Order: sequence, then structure tokens, then C-alpha cells
Amino acid sequence: MSRSEFEQRWRRRFTERGATLDDDAGIAGWTPTGLETRVRQFRTLWDAERRPAGVWLDIGCGAGTYTRLLHEQGHRVVGMDYAVTSLHKAKARSDGDPGGLDWVSADILQLPVADGQADGVLCFGVMQALSAPDQALAELSRVLKPGGELWVDGLNAHCAPTLVSEWRRRRHRRPAHLRYDAPAAFRSAAERAGLGTIRMHWLPIAPGRLRRLQGVLESPAVRATLQGVGPLGALMSHSFILRARR
Repeated sequence: MSRSEFEQRWRRRFTERGATLDDDAGIAGWTPTGLETRVRQFRTLWDAERRPAGVWLDIGCGAGTYTRLLHEQGHRVVGMDYAVTSLHKAKARSDGDPGGLDWVSADILQLPVADGQADGVLCFGVMQALSAPDQALAELSRVLKPGGELWVDGLNAHCAPTLVSEWRRRRHRRPAHLRYDAPAAFRSAAERAGLGTIRMHWLPIAPGRLRRLQGVLESPAVRATLQGVGPLGALMSHSFILRARR
């Protein structure tokens, strides 16, 4: 399979992170507070609904932060990542756990899963390391059962701090470090992949120097405002989560 230099570079980075780092956040490419913030906001959304136990795939699982979370809630979960170094650490963290938790080396663009096998798929922290989302979204849709649930995140191209930082990067002729998605285009790619019932959730993450404001950004009132006023949500949110069904 042909890979762009951008994707190959990130593959090397994630493999190296898994080999040299030991904390979940570092292996995933986030700061500790960044990962904590993402997990906390995910749980707020996840816990708002009840869902029956099922078979879930965590694609790009890293050290297994979300994999273990879903497993603790009674799901059978398979954590998948192309960085075998990270999978070794994920497995070590889960040694002694009861059954229903497995780890598999896999590439998101060519998953070793038959069509329609999963009740749900989680895919966080992956899209920004790919050249485009279309092929990956099609593969995630393929492995879902009809009616199966997908949670996938992306870095928001319309976030105000991101717009400034990317302008500076282009001004200094530096190559792209990460890939950012326009939410509307990402949604269209999901629809082309055969996904429907799509909902977009904003993930506001305060910059480090404004970390004290994070609690305000996650308050119910601010969350409701960001969801209700789409352009404001886009300007203030570093990332988004797309939820869809096949």
C-alpha cells in the first residue's frame, strides 16, 4: 500500500513514542492535561446514553486508554494500532483483566476484520495523521454492523488559535505538522462512506496559558451554547467528535 511521506512520518513517530515513552498521553501524542480533557469530555457524551454490551473496536488505541474504559463498562473490546510498541504497553496494562479485551496490530486503511462485525467503533487521534479521511472512514463503516455506532474525532480547521498557528507555519514555509479537517467536509466524507444519523460535538480545549478556563468551557451552559451556535463552536473548539451509524 502506497503511503504519503506525511503518513510515513507519523507512523515512525507513533512507533518511536510507543518504544520510548511510558505514559498514555505521551504515547498518544498529547500532553497529560490534554488527554485528561479529551477523556473527560468523551465520558460526558458517552455516559449520556445507555447502550447494550457489544463488540467494539478501538482503532488507533495507543496504550489503550479508551479501550480499557469501554471494557470496564462491559463491552468486548479489541484495541488496534499499527504501532506494535504501543500495543505491548497496552497489553501490559491489561494483564490480569478478565476476558473480552484483545490487542491486534492493524492499519486503519486495511483492517483485518470482515464486513459488518462490530457493534461499535471508536477512532480517536488518528485522522490528523492521515493525508485524507475518506478511505479511513469507508473502512470504519465497512466493519460496522448495520445500525452500528461510530465515534471518530478530528482536529478542527476552523478553530481560531489553529487558524493563527497554521498561518504562521505557512508564513515561515514550514511543512504541515498535523492535518486539520473542516467539519462540514468531514461530515460529507462520512456520508459518502455510507454513514448516517450524524451528530457533531465540539471539544473546546483551552490553551495551556488559559488552562484555568477549561472548567468554564466544559460547563453545561457553555457546552449547550457551542452546540447551539455552530460557528461559535467551531471558532472555540480545538477538536470535534463525529458520531454516526451505518
